[in-house]
Amino acid sequence: MKIKTTLLAAAAMTAIAPAANAYEGLYGAIGAGLNYMGHENDVSNDGVSTTPGPFVFDSSAEHDNGIGVYTALGYDWGNNFRTELEYSYRSNDIDHINSDGAGFSGWPNGSITGDLSTHAILANLIYDFSNSSSFTPYIGAGIGVGFVDPDITGTVNPGAPTSPLSIAYGGSEASLAYQGIAGVAIGLAEGLMLDLSYRYFDTLKSEHAGTLNGAPANFDVANQSHSAFAGLRWNFGASAPAPVAPQFKDCWDGSAVPMTAECPPQVMEDTSADLDPVNFTVYFDYDKSNLTSQASDLIREASARALENDIDTVVVAGNTDTSGGSAYNQALSERRARVVRDALIANGVPADRVRMEAYGETNLAKPTADGVREPLNRRADVMISFE
Repeated sequence: MKIKTTLLAAAAMTAIAPAANAYEGLYGAIGAGLNYMGHENDVSNDGVSTTPGPFVFDSSAEHDNGIGVYTALGYDWGNNFRTELEYSYRSNDIDHINSDGAGFSGWPNGSITGDLSTHAILANLIYDFSNSSSFTPYIGAGIGVGFVDPDITGTVNPGAPTSPLSIAYGGSEASLAYQGIAGVAIGLAEGLMLDLSYRYFDTLKSEHAGTLNGAPANFDVANQSHSAFAGLRWNFGASAPAPVAPQFKDCWDGSAVPMTAECPPQVMEDTSADLDPVNFTVYFDYDKSNLTSQASDLIREASARALENDIDTVVVAGNTDTSGGSAYNQALSERRARVVRDALIANGVPADRVRMEAYGETNLAKPTADGVREPLNRRADVMISFE
């Protein structure tokens, strides 16, 4: 008896899951990188609400490069938009406070120490620019609250031409914070991305208490920075597919297949001495490369029947539909071919007889436009020939 038709019938009985929605659900993110505060971050006691001190100045502080870290919990809405709640921390050592050019000498490098750190909680709105590659650019903006916490002390060298000056201020103060975001996500694995981003961060000026030449004084402090971050973003899961009306038809053997697929041919006896190659197909869920229980049963039955004869070659060809980038789909088709090959070997098929091929989205069983999810294209085709 030819076993080709029997296996084709079994293949048609393998369940083909409906296409899942684009990812919608929770995700997490972490990252770290360089924080640069740039120039002209204002610091002054000119125009503060209370206690200006024994004299007034309106100058700016410059800081060394520092560090920044962030973590976020977000929700991907499946329509290119994401919302997230982000916590971030930035810290930069002070370098100097500039002279204001009006007789005020400032505190040069070496005469002032301390740092400016900021804890921030922001609500972000982000838009992803979907495309056919594994690189997804995005832009976004965030707003929230920043807790600005300077810890600054300085004394100008008494030997300097100007009169000795001392300054000290600190204490955490809350201020409105906002940021602009631009970045790119690079797919590493299913649901895992490398996240590279630039963030412009700023707060409204905050007022901090301290002393100026030993007398009580308040200081207005600006807090503007540029951050370059690298991090990871991962999906916690996938949303359930939207309910769809049944689109299957019943066949002669009691199985059900999609309306666009053909029913399996009826099994017929054939006493021909020639053994035709055995062809069958293993179908996969959207963006998956693991075997369903039906697919495992099909491979086990095919292996047992094939081992009743002398196997010459086995070709396993992985394929995908056109949804997603071509490079990602090529890798996905390789994973699908590999998992079928490994299952055949595990069921006794000699490993040296199995050859694996991967076609990505270039070998469609049902031609579609780019970006279309089609269950019949998410497959691995198997051909077993005999000596």
